[in-house]
Amino acid sequence: MKKNILIISTEFPPAVGGIGNHAFHLANSFQHKNYNTTVVADVNEPDEQKIISFQQNISFAFIPIQRKKNILFVYLKRIKQTIHFAKQADIIFCSGKFSVWQIHIIKLFYSSKPIISIVHGTELDLKNNFGKTLLLGALKKSNAIIAVSNYTKSFVPKNLQEKCFVIPNGINNEEFKNYISTTSQTNPLQLITIGSVTNRKGQENVIKALPTILSSFPETVYHIVGKPVEKEKLLAVANKLNVANKIIFHGAVERTELLKILQAATIKIMLSNHTSDGDFEGFGIAILEGNAAGKPAVGANFGGITDAIKDNFNGILVDVNNANNITNAIKEILNDYKNYSNHALQWAQQHDWNNIIEQYIEMINC
Repeated sequence: MKKNILIISTEFPPAVGGIGNHAFHLANSFQHKNYNTTVVADVNEPDEQKIISFQQNISFAFIPIQRKKNILFVYLKRIKQTIHFAKQADIIFCSGKFSVWQIHIIKLFYSSKPIISIVHGTELDLKNNFGKTLLLGALKKSNAIIAVSNYTKSFVPKNLQEKCFVIPNGINNEEFKNYISTTSQTNPLQLITIGSVTNRKGQENVIKALPTILSSFPETVYHIVGKPVEKEKLLAVANKLNVANKIIFHGAVERTELLKILQAATIKIMLSNHTSDGDFEGFGIAILEGNAAGKPAVGANFGGITDAIKDNFNGILVDVNNANNITNAIKEILNDYKNYSNHALQWAQQHDWNNIIEQYIEMINC
């Protein structure tokens, strides 16, 4: 008899971030493994027709909670739908802060339902005491906790570590098969960061290192792809360092265009920060995306990126504040680019969702 899986997520496509990307592939993978899968998730997409079109092209049931200005209405609708669909679920996954909080409500109605929390990072380092208390209480009520990296797990309280397991983020390699390039392009050297332009994503760290990088690779071009939240701030830094003419802000682009930009790149670079308000990179799915296109990575030597990059294999881990360290990592990769690129493809294959989903299935069948 098929098991019924319910996934509750704080975000979901068609407008999507890392948590939404993860929830989509988790749902899709469960459905393809012959589980009846339903998703209840917030959607930050104002165009209802896009949501309807998306629903019509997926194999699992999806109940979108469209975000509105009246946030109380959104919360109430989310709770109502969660309670309704939890009734038929054999196993419930709650992914992201708001979804994990709902465990308190679900347990009031269905105390015996097995619930698994999925934590990505930031939700575990909340600076708001009320929010943190809610989260930790919900994690205690969870039957198990999945952390997407060892760094994320390190923020789970010691008394809950025994029921916390690390299952890394996954990737759909099939999406990248027509965009693979394992040839090194050093003139110009094309660096790329994918993600919203924010302190956490660390684009400013790359810009600060550009003068040193340019001393070794004068024709370097730095591509920044993602929602330009702090673009003006970064432009001010770039102008001060006289490197603005070496940077291209692409903004948020359609997926096909993003893949074409990635295909033309040389190295994926992700020098993320753990910010003062508790925001940090739980894993670094963009690293795997670069790897799937044959692109080695240079990444921060702390946080979830240390799980996304196997040092000196699919990329190199660096001190984000050390421009010489960053430049030397680029040189090392370029000197052995074919090997790094092939290793990147191997690493991406290891993290394919066809493999990752087996770890989830093993957990729920224990």
